[in-house]
Amino acid sequence: MPISGEQYRNIGRAAAGAVSVVAADARDASAVVALTVSSFVTLSFEPPLVMFAIQHNADSYSTLVASKAFGVSLLASSQCELAQRFARKGRDKTLDFGFERGGRLAVPLVPQALAQIECSTNQIVMSGDHAIVIGLVEGARTREGEPLLYFARHYGTFQPLP
Repeated sequence: MPISGEQYRNIGRAAAGAVSVVAADARDASAVVALTVSSFVTLSFEPPLVMFAIQHNADSYSTLVASKAFGVSLLASSQCELAQRFARKGRDKTLDFGFERGGRLAVPLVPQALAQIECSTNQIVMSGDHAIVIGLVEGARTREGEPLLYFARHYGTFQPLP
């Protein structure tokens, strides 16, 4: 018998993760959809693949799983407000936000993020109440800085052990 929903949520609270914003253009290119994720991971070196998970009931679900390309922006510790903004429900969260455009695929990216990754959609895997979106990395830029992390329902930063 599977564990309870509360037990499962406690597992999620115990897992620290880097905070990213995944964004793509709407199908008709009239708007950008974006959401905050802590499920972004690198998957493969050869070829360079990354992945993130998105819940089926997310506002941006249909656009992101249908998109041929998407951008991932790994946020810096100074970008907590952006993480909160793109974690909200509703499509208005992207209005009046100044996304940068990637040089290779022209996907929307968050300015001043620690890493900006341009991906073409490689594969979608349906699993439970989420889709796992796998992207082929076509372009990337990185900056120096401290990452924004999410742990136990709070944003924070990394502290190295002495």
